[in-house]
Amino acid sequence: MVICSVCDTKNDEYATICTKCGGFLQNRVANLDLFDTLWQTIENPRKAFRMIALAEHKNYALFLYVLSGISITFLGFWYFRLGERFESVPYTIVWALLTGAPLGAVLCPVVSFFHWILLRAAGGKSTFRISMGVTSYSLMPIIISLVLLLPIELMTFGMYIFTFNPHPYAVKPLSYVILFGLNALLIIWTFLLVIIGTKTAGQINTFKSILIAAMLYMILIGGFLYCGTYLY
Repeated sequence: MVICSVCDTKNDEYATICTKCGGFLQNRVANLDLFDTLWQTIENPRKAFRMIALAEHKNYALFLYVLSGISITFLGFWYFRLGERFESVPYTIVWALLTGAPLGAVLCPVVSFFHWILLRAAGGKSTFRISMGVTSYSLMPIIISLVLLLPIELMTFGMYIFTFNPHPYAVKPLSYVILFGLNALLIIWTFLLVIIGTKTAGQINTFKSILIAAMLYMILIGGFLYCGTYLY
């Protein structure tokens, strides 16, 4: 709660104007700076998600989802061994871009909607726009995987990373274990960011935040596996 210094009225934590007297409560954030917000997500997640909740415009949310959609598409190519359908690494990259970008654009409203519904059901005070900001910036580790780890994987294993013929572990065991472990840690990091963002922006306790993040992940994984059965 934010207490108005003029009339002592209790206001919502993210209110900028007092609901009773119209007095100024706290700094208004008009727009988000992409790189500053991403860095704050690493350095001080609670501060970052508070700023995201206060921001009038949830800048770059769709852009972050598009990048994440591309990363998820590459993950699908790996998990379902879809590389067997492509001729080469460049051809695979083109297909990932063509399918991943629209996927991310679709995931943006869908995931935000589910997060918003779950948060409201748990007694949170989020809006759809806040849920979109929280979920999009929580995807930062997935984007790190796309930008930093994927190029290393492609240079190390080539098409074997998508075909398993032979299995990439058989090609370079240590490299595969390290890269697989780093990707797993980034996915866990994303999960933790969703929890922190949900708790901070939704103004609910840790247990409810963990439950919402877990349910959101189950929905996404279920959708991922269901769609994958039609592709494999």
